[in-house]
Amino acid sequence: MSWLDPIPAEDLGTRFTHYGWFVGLVPVYIGDPHQDAPIMAERNWVPGWWLGAVTWLFHAVCSVAEQLDPEFEPLYPIQITGRIAPRRAP
Repeated sequence: MSWLDPIPAEDLGTRFTHYGWFVGLVPVYIGDPHQDAPIMAERNWVPGWWLGAVTWLFHAVCSVAEQLDPEFEPLYPIQITGRIAPRRAP
């Protein structure tokens, strides 16, 4: 999404219901936060490649940790910081 393809205002508060952070480095919009695999997209002002780079780095660190400790269990990398209020029709 991000600069070149922003998330439409209609999706904020409906499809994406919460603000949050991915690994504390990428500000994101989150939808279906109580599911096993919530939907997530970087916020509108964040470059699109940043989420991909941080996701790759997270998986790389987890892979190394799993090699060193086979019982390693990564924690949930998404922190929810607030709810997005649904937009009201004019």
